[in-house]
Amino acid sequence: MKFHVLLLALSSPLHAAISFTLPGNSESAAWTGLNATNYTSASGYPSYPTATNPWPAAIDPDSGSTANGSFNKVSGGGYFASSSLYDAGTPGTFSISGTTSLNPETIIFQADLGSAFGSDPVLSFNGGAQSIAASHTGTSTGNFSGGFGGPPVPSTNYAWQWDLSSAPENISSYTIEWTTAPHGTIYQLDLAVADSFTQVVPEPAAPLLALLSFSLLSFKRRRESSNY
Repeated sequence: MKFHVLLLALSSPLHAAISFTLPGNSESAAWTGLNATNYTSASGYPSYPTATNPWPAAIDPDSGSTANGSFNKVSGGGYFASSSLYDAGTPGTFSISGTTSLNPETIIFQADLGSAFGSDPVLSFNGGAQSIAASHTGTSTGNFSGGFGGPPVPSTNYAWQWDLSSAPENISSYTIEWTTAPHGTIYQLDLAVADSFTQVVPEPAAPLLALLSFSLLSFKRRRESSNY
């Protein structure tokens, strides 16, 4: 399966995600219905602000090709509100785990949030505790909005890409773990796993650095011209 992803928002199913194109073989997963309508208290999922109890079961993706991926709460806050997964001021630690036969060279994780992350996600593989930071990061405008009594605030889609092409062993399983910021809101999660690495998630500082370099060069040329 090939992804068709540009730096645009897709309409479906990864409607809030940064889009990209990866060569080779790939798998995908998306968790799009993280709310109390789909995960009810009657089924054992927390639906009140003080809940820190474990979930009765990990959540399978509701779209994509990675049927063996799972989303779970590790510890802390996080209950299913009317339109999102919300930590109500008590940060929660969450994970996405999966197995794959691709021996991936890259994994891309995206999260559409109504808040900043408490800690950037880290990746481990084959049951280890590597806690690898992403190689590349980026952001785009999300597809949701919310607020507490004020005007709606647009969400932000965060993206992280890991370059695993130099991993010392074949990768058959992986876990991505992160912690929310206080009052963290999660609307949607997206995952892509591929057997070749191509950087598709930009560093957000790169355009700024390029602009700064251009400005400094222009200033230098103007200054040199004024000396003649």
